Amino acid sequence: MGMRNPRLPLLPGYGSNRLIGKKGFGVRPIFTSVDKVNMLVDKAADTNRVPSFYARKQAPELPTWIMYDKNILRFQGYYQESLHEMRSAIRVVHKLDIFFFLEDGTIKVMEPRTDNSGFSQGTLITRQRIRLPHSYDLYYDILDLNVGRDVTFYGKIIKIINCDHYTRYFLNRLGINVPDPIPWPDSLDRAPSTGKPPKHRPFRQFLDHDREVLRFFGYWDDRETQFGTVHNLEIHYFLADDTMEIKEKLPPNSGVEAAPMFLKRMRLPRKIPPHVEMTGGPKHPSYSPADLSVGAVLNVFGRKVVLTDCDPFTKEFYRVTYGFDNFNPLPTPEDRGVCLSANMAERKLPPWNGYGSYEDSAENCRTVEPKAPHRDFIKFLHKDRVGFDSHILRFAARLISDNSVDGRRYFIVLYYLCDDTISVYELGERNSGFLGGKFFRRNKMYLPDVDFFVSKEPPAYTDKDMWIGNELVINKHRFRLTAADEYALRYMELHANEYPMANIALIMDKIRRALVSEENGYKNFVAKYMEAVVPDNKELMSVKCFKQALKEIMCEKMTEHEFITIIRHFRGDPGKEESHRREMIRSLVFTELTRGLWDDRDRLREGLLHADEMGLGALPLSRMRQLLLAHRLPINTDLMDCMLEMLSKDENCNIFYEDLMKFLDFQTRPVVNLSDAEFAKAVRHAPPLKDVECKFWAEQEMIIKEGYVNWNAFLCQLNLEHVVKS
Repeated sequence: MGMRNPRLPLLPGYGSNRLIGKKGFGVRPIFTSVDKVNMLVDKAADTNRVPSFYARKQAPELPTWIMYDKNILRFQGYYQESLHEMRSAIRVVHKLDIFFFLEDGTIKVMEPRTDNSGFSQGTLITRQRIRLPHSYDLYYDILDLNVGRDVTFYGKIIKIINCDHYTRYFLNRLGINVPDPIPWPDSLDRAPSTGKPPKHRPFRQFLDHDREVLRFFGYWDDRETQFGTVHNLEIHYFLADDTMEIKEKLPPNSGVEAAPMFLKRMRLPRKIPPHVEMTGGPKHPSYSPADLSVGAVLNVFGRKVVLTDCDPFTKEFYRVTYGFDNFNPLPTPEDRGVCLSANMAERKLPPWNGYGSYEDSAENCRTVEPKAPHRDFIKFLHKDRVGFDSHILRFAARLISDNSVDGRRYFIVLYYLCDDTISVYELGERNSGFLGGKFFRRNKMYLPDVDFFVSKEPPAYTDKDMWIGNELVINKHRFRLTAADEYALRYMELHANEYPMANIALIMDKIRRALVSEENGYKNFVAKYMEAVVPDNKELMSVKCFKQALKEIMCEKMTEHEFITIIRHFRGDPGKEESHRREMIRSLVFTELTRGLWDDRDRLREGLLHADEMGLGALPLSRMRQLLLAHRLPINTDLMDCMLEMLSKDENCNIFYEDLMKFLDFQTRPVVNLSDAEFAKAVRHAPPLKDVECKFWAEQEMIIKEGYVNWNAFLCQLNLEHVVKS
């Protein structure tokens, strides 16, 4: 044999089983599949023009069971089985898949499973080496399997008609020509025709059309009779045995007792027989698929059932079988008689006794078996907490009371948008006599001065009632909302169409109408407060002076929340606000790092310098995030993104890592203490509230009380210069 290509390893062989014929006895040498394939490999190597990396006979030898692991040749074939018990067919064709495993030369034969075939299908021959017929020492190998050949496996003659793409490519590489695929024969080899019409074969029909059902929709108009109505029906036609069943679809709470079936499954005759045949007699013609179509009228034992529509499977069946293309649905007549479901009296529940929640008491009155009240699940999906987006509006509140001690108490009111509930927490101060913590548990808070013990649920507070300056009566305690956190203000501004107090367009219209209603109102307003601008910057005005100017022209027509909305919209010192936000993020990061006991800034600096190969002093955002995660900073992803957003960047949006080290330097650059020391002191004694929320509160109060407003931008948006010119 010639030299084989070292890049094509040998197939697994059975060299120890090779029989060498003795000269003179007429016995030819016996080669296994390995020897034959190796010959073909050597032949293919002579025509292979691609040079090998290794010299001949110097390629690394690997076990063939590794080289050809999971390499399988797949052929398709069939064998025929004679049918002696059927007159209509002589034999049946069994389609097979033949698998040849290259790693050890074994063969596996499977017959794909077919529904209602009547044969035991699946694995026909388990994986094994199969001997050639009339031989005890020769086995089928790769050269014996090819398209167009007949092989005999345990007495069954199998015709190979096709192979997959991998098998065809593999055999072509070995120099074996693979013929074109051969078409499949008919499943049944029919007997010669006798000239008689084909006999109806129910079993054949069952095998071909089992679990195929034509589904129509229709109605039966029974309004001519007393108390009659239009019955909506669903018609099922079973192609397996030409039977039909009809179900009636009743609307909920119709007051009609639902029967199991409108018509049980049976062959529906086209005409009502003159008399009922007990036994024997000719069979009456029944409905067939050709009689059914959209618009057809069925005679269901004297009831005229009109078909109005069908499902997609039925449309496709009629399009393929009968060539129908028109499936326009027909309208169902309206029942203008007495509609039981529409005129049902609304159930009146007994008055609420005050025990438990109203929803729970109402649900126990509706059903005998106690059930949990149903929540607004759609609202819960849209308004539930998602990451930092909590969908909780937080407001600071003071207790309105004649007692001066109660007037100094500080409360936090939380409104949950997912279920419209309210909870109240108190920030207890040390040595005040109040422990702080939960003041009211989370529940629905109903409006004051309403009758609670009624059948219908009394009106409750909604998110439209949550605005700064409003007063809430919760369990006979009157609270005034004095401030809101950044999230609540921002959420209301983003959804300004739902919250008028945060709609800057509506607020500016209100101010514009107030200035135009008075003669020379806008002119006097501008002239009076033009001198109150900052001397260094003529465009800015202090928040205190701006608020005084608005109160003078609006009087009591503007709420505290609307003032805050205008101040936030026309903020004139964004740099200071940005610095406050940076310090707030630093305090949050400091809290998380202290909690996680992380103090490895030197190693982080070393990693940043090592990553900056060009010495530019800046790294991309993705690389910076990767390094922070590699150094195990105990902060979540959202907080890390907020921190990276605060850092300085170059023109390519690369982050300066020196700014990051200054941001994390809490020893020489400690976090800024909150401006309201008493508030921070009270916050530390409020277990139900997190430190993150408390820092938000202090930051919000500091921003609102201080700063400047862009006076020129405010006058420009008023757009009343034409009043002065006129």
